[in-house]
Amino acid sequence: MVHPAHSPTIPCEPLAQAELVWRDGRPYAPQYQDAYFGSDEPQAEAREVFIDANRLPQRFAAGGRIAIGETGFGTGLNVLLTLQQWRRHAPEGAFLSLLSLEAHPLSPDALHEVHQRLGLDDADSRALRAQYPPPVSGLHRIIFPGAQAVLTLGLGDAAPLLAQIRGGIDAWFLDGFAPRSNPGLWNTAVFRQIARLSRPGATFGTYTAAGQVRRDLEAVGFEVERAPGHGHKRERLIGHLAGTSPRTDNAPRIAVVGAGVAGLATAFALQHRGCNVRVFDPAGAGGGASGNPAAVLLPNPHPTDTELNHLALAGTRSTRALLAEVTRQTQIDPVLAEGVSFHGVSAHARKRVQRLQHAGPEHTGFLFERRGGPDSGPEPRLYYPQGCGLNLARFCSGIAQLLPAIATSRVTGLSATDAGLHLEAGPTEPPEVWDHVILATAAPGGRPLCPELEQVSTVVGQMTRIRAPLPDWGGEVATGRGYCIPLGPGEAWIGATYRHTQPAPSSNPPPDTTPQTQDDQLNLEHLAWVPGLHDPSRIEILERWTGIRAVVRDRLPLLGPSRRDGGNRVWLNVAHGSRGLLYAPVAAELLADRLLGLPEPLLDSTAARLDPQRPLA
Repeated sequence: MVHPAHSPTIPCEPLAQAELVWRDGRPYAPQYQDAYFGSDEPQAEAREVFIDANRLPQRFAAGGRIAIGETGFGTGLNVLLTLQQWRRHAPEGAFLSLLSLEAHPLSPDALHEVHQRLGLDDADSRALRAQYPPPVSGLHRIIFPGAQAVLTLGLGDAAPLLAQIRGGIDAWFLDGFAPRSNPGLWNTAVFRQIARLSRPGATFGTYTAAGQVRRDLEAVGFEVERAPGHGHKRERLIGHLAGTSPRTDNAPRIAVVGAGVAGLATAFALQHRGCNVRVFDPAGAGGGASGNPAAVLLPNPHPTDTELNHLALAGTRSTRALLAEVTRQTQIDPVLAEGVSFHGVSAHARKRVQRLQHAGPEHTGFLFERRGGPDSGPEPRLYYPQGCGLNLARFCSGIAQLLPAIATSRVTGLSATDAGLHLEAGPTEPPEVWDHVILATAAPGGRPLCPELEQVSTVVGQMTRIRAPLPDWGGEVATGRGYCIPLGPGEAWIGATYRHTQPAPSSNPPPDTTPQTQDDQLNLEHLAWVPGLHDPSRIEILERWTGIRAVVRDRLPLLGPSRRDGGNRVWLNVAHGSRGLLYAPVAAELLADRLLGLPEPLLDSTAARLDPQRPLA
């Protein structure tokens, strides 16, 4: 398996959804003039042609991490049946990563109808439908609660999508409509990418027995055999790539330095995939900037920047999935307000709203709607239904409950030997050897643990909790210049200021975080457009909170291996600035997948925007 070659950016654009009709009790696709299933027993067919052909029950029972790729998601039948086998056979600590591609996705209603007719309306099918993405090209991740399994659903043409994917695949379902009616899926360009992504010993199963398919698969390195077909079909193809499947049942020992939202989300993603993790932070969970009592999850779409839109959509979905999982497992609900309205109250904000409205939600990931809450003025507005305000400190506390106890020793040094990595963490911490170290903090003071942190600067921000005669906007966050997070009738958190300091590693002592009265006034000035905040005599300051955020010049995080160690054993997930809620969970998923060689949640061109070695001048 090799990394993707350079390929053009995939536009964040809408896809035509598949038309679904029923013929003789089978779902049929008029566009391809073919049925979604080849027999009257679709579940039996899928088990024989894909699950049994790849010996999945036995491989699942062996544990470890396994990745399965599929060309042709269709109705999701193969994915759902695979999950049934996974839940039945996989031991504790195992992890399943599914990758499936679809050029013309069914609508959510059509998907629901097929699942009901097939008797597949179980917890996994409901999770699939609840997280089903909008019909937008690119990669979309879906989490299956309690299954230790994820699906990366790629929407768009197979060849360019596969060319932008990183990660190793152990077994393939070569599904899709018949080669004669769907040549875009059965061609050498697709098979070359399948071979590139395949680990040694990777297997495949397919219902087709077409001679050209067999020859093309052999040409890219697969050994191909004919097997008896299912039902009335005479033959089908099975096969494997030369080599021996690598072991994936190891549990790497990984230290995560930093217990903010980035470090905790990273530790959770790694633990989810069977790694042994330990988090280090003298301040505990959410002790730094992630201790914010009122943060905003606000997507950041761009009218023309495709990769930022992919990142915004993936980040929003990933954060909401992690939030749902934390609430499910801990009963902690950190959400303060659902939905975010962005108001065009300044010339800059008005221009941004107008440009995004002109581009249209269909070209920016369906992240916003062209409306807001109850009318509060003539300014143009966008509404982000998946945005929210939440208590970030409470969110971090919830994630921490799902991890081993945080070590409160301060990490002051890092050394690398052939045997592993060593942390300098004070005399009370026993010496340990780590396979990997994740740096998820750029806290000021002391010497930096890796060279990339020299690029990081810090920004001090202050929030203010107020009581005032605020309007009732239906419980949603209002933003546009500053933001206002409602807490109930007449109370809200407002903020936040953005005071630049100096580069974080060389700042000694750290920047002053003492709350300042002038910052309260600045927060109120920024929100003077909100009815009820124009009269200072009717505003009461109830509380303040101040934190230090780490940023780099382009305001995107540093994510990936550090130059600190040539063996890709030291990794970074830092510098999320004021967008930690948007970027940190999806960055954690990407880091965990890349470290373990699993299919990643972002297109390679999008992930490259976060590379720690990118030019920042």
